[in-house]
Amino acid sequence: MAQIKISNATVAYVNAKGFTAKAQVEVMGNTRDEYYKVWTDQKVAEGDTVDIVGDISARVEEYNDKQTGDLKRVAALHVNNPIIKSDTPF
Repeated sequence: MAQIKISNATVAYVNAKGFTAKAQVEVMGNTRDEYYKVWTDQKVAEGDTVDIVGDISARVEEYNDKQTGDLKRVAALHVNNPIIKSDTPF
């Protein structure tokens, strides 16, 4: 399985099975936010800055657009078996 290293990510959302991390990436000269769903029972808080290494997978997810109601599909990046390091004491 492929692995990914995510540096200086911000915890954007926490749920019972893990959290969503947001990191800035540069693509063709432009910087954008990339979101990753991280599956773990390690405790983090929204706003924490973390470094993550883990197994990466992509899944197609569907949602309804809030403005138009149209069904949309996106590829979501998931990180399994993560090793998470944080400067913030939990």
